[in-house]
Amino acid sequence: MKLPITEVIENVKDELLCYEGAEQTAERWEKEFLQWVEDHKGKDKDIIVDGGQVSLKIRDEEEIFEIADSYMDALDEGSVKHYWEKF
Repeated sequence: MKLPITEVIENVKDELLCYEGAEQTAERWEKEFLQWVEDHKGKDKDIIVDGGQVSLKIRDEEEIFEIADSYMDALDEGSVKHYWEKF
């Protein structure tokens, strides 16, 4: 399934905000995600540009939860750079 980037951001941020005090974390993820998309547009098979709209190909909605949980884990472990390398 493919989701517009705006929906991906909204859904992941909603999941991140389930964590207490994660407002800044959600904002940081959004900023880093937009940079990742910009850096990988045209280079990553999961980023689809269709008529000016940019989407991300994901397996299913469960992947949204995994994206958020993995980011929180990466923050705890100090491995955010690695998170984006493997994204």
